[in-house]
Amino acid sequence: MDTIEKIYKLKKENIPFVIATVIEIEGSTPGKTGFKMIITASGETYGTVGGGTIEKLVEKEALRHLKRGINSTKEYDLYAGKPSSGELTGMICGGKVKVYFETHVPKRKVYIFGGGHVSQALEKFLPLEKYSIVIIDSREEFSSKSLHPFADEHICENYESFLGDFEPEIGSYAVIVTHGHRFDYDVLKMILKKNHGLKYIGMIGSKIKVEATLNKIKNELGDVNLENLYSPIGIDLGGSSASEIALSIAAEMQAVEYNKKVPHMRGVLDK
Repeated sequence: MDTIEKIYKLKKENIPFVIATVIEIEGSTPGKTGFKMIITASGETYGTVGGGTIEKLVEKEALRHLKRGINSTKEYDLYAGKPSSGELTGMICGGKVKVYFETHVPKRKVYIFGGGHVSQALEKFLPLEKYSIVIIDSREEFSSKSLHPFADEHICENYESFLGDFEPEIGSYAVIVTHGHRFDYDVLKMILKKNHGLKYIGMIGSKIKVEATLNKIKNELGDVNLENLYSPIGIDLGGSSASEIALSIAAEMQAVEYNKKVPHMRGVLDK
């Protein structure tokens, strides 16, 4: 299987990967310009950038790029005991290698629980080339394609029934904006109970509602992982209309995706 076939296969299977390409060399190096290595999210590799320590460093850097979803170049120094402008490898070949890291991440799944005004506005703000939207609502009229033209999937089902078989892709997003506090609670409890590995779990609500909901869940489930919970949802942009709330949610998701520090509303729980 050549490189192009491997890339096609990974894309077809929705597997995140990085292509590391040697784009420039200086002096004596084990890898030559044009050498390529593919690194998947699970650490599988295909191809080479020259072998040895530099290859291990490139693998590590590729996984960092996958986590952050970025493209960039990096220089590696193979000179021993000389001033360096690149990362030291410990190799003594006597040259430098510049590598370009090209990150390929499939569309992130966004599971939106609740098909009301906020979710209708939110899907308009989410870049469709990056996210694949799934609308879930127990009411048929609120999960329809006509109401959610930007969604890829429209699911009309009882929330608890849907979550009973819920197996989201690792790194997906969940937004909880149902039509009642009880439903928000049910959805959040089941998601936290299963600890699916979601990148983002956002639930709408006031500080008082969120505190009460979390206290109730902790009483029922004990210790739960709240690291990826963003509730109250959104960042502090101001405004209270459905569109303004949706904008703050989309902005928060963008910040989480790219690991940026922003004024999360969930911070009010620490004050």
